[in-house]
Amino acid sequence: MTQIAAIKAGIHTVNRNWQLIFVQLVTLVVSGLSFFVIVGLPIAIAFIMFGLDLTEILRLKDLVSVFRGSAELLDKYFAMALIILFSLLIYLTFIFVVWVYGVGGTIGILAKSITNEISKVSMKTFFSEGKRLFLPLTAFSSIIGIAFLIIAFFLGILVGGASTVIDHAKSYEATFGLFISFFLSLLLMSIGIVLILLTLSVTTYGVAHLAFHSGGSVAAIRETIAHLNSKPAAIGFYTVLLLGYMGIGFVVVLIGAPLTFVPVIGPLLSLPYQLLTYMLQGYLSLIMLASIFHYYKGECPAVPRLSTQDSGISQHTEYAPPPPPDQTAGPEAS
Repeated sequence: MTQIAAIKAGIHTVNRNWQLIFVQLVTLVVSGLSFFVIVGLPIAIAFIMFGLDLTEILRLKDLVSVFRGSAELLDKYFAMALIILFSLLIYLTFIFVVWVYGVGGTIGILAKSITNEISKVSMKTFFSEGKRLFLPLTAFSSIIGIAFLIIAFFLGILVGGASTVIDHAKSYEATFGLFISFFLSLLLMSIGIVLILLTLSVTTYGVAHLAFHSGGSVAAIRETIAHLNSKPAAIGFYTVLLLGYMGIGFVVVLIGAPLTFVPVIGPLLSLPYQLLTYMLQGYLSLIMLASIFHYYKGECPAVPRLSTQDSGISQHTEYAPPPPPDQTAGPEAS
């Protein structure tokens, strides 16, 4: 499948499953409201129970008094600090579960729609796919998160080494130091972009692998890396989609920026515009995912149809009896 054909097929798939945009919107609303319920409400109750006086914090004038006052406040309101920390941990866990479940249901719906296993979005199928892909996506996102931490640590080491080389070069000659600084900056930027782009490509195509196959996260990463190594054009296709997504998003934000400067009605107009912006970004992200899924399926003809047993949907398989034995040969002569 060509890249243009994959994009057209992705747009058609998303338009056929347009309800997923509102599912993303509901996920955003649930995430926002849950912060006030899980974090805000316990903090408000703790304020009332412990009688915290905010004027004690406002009276802190300098940095020394801030640290000293913070230590005194922590000692005085240790129980409240534990409540806040515990609430934040519960909130982050809840958001992670909602995010993984939402992503799993979304990519499952897209994969089933691409393989023509469903004709329209149903919440039963959405929750079934979210349940099927929850554990693989959790492990997969954990591995990818560790990979990004390793990349950040590696880039930090390179930046520190480059700073040492630049300082050493400037001690000899300012012009040579400027050249080395410019050269190393471009080199580090290129290395960082390549590493991040490769990791994002593995992430996106790995998600596609999980959506189409039943397997573990490690196997998905291993087979995705092998697929990208054999077909480097897939990385280029992802790069084109990512640049298009970023470009359209930048234009949309740029158009909405002047609304904040309009007197009186500006803030009133900016709120619905932000909502439309989020829905447009969700629509574009779905097109990006669906296009990647179509391209991946086109480059991997062996992609199977999803097992209905995994998704909780029963199927009926007719049993064909074996053919009768061959009667052409006569009985053996005694």
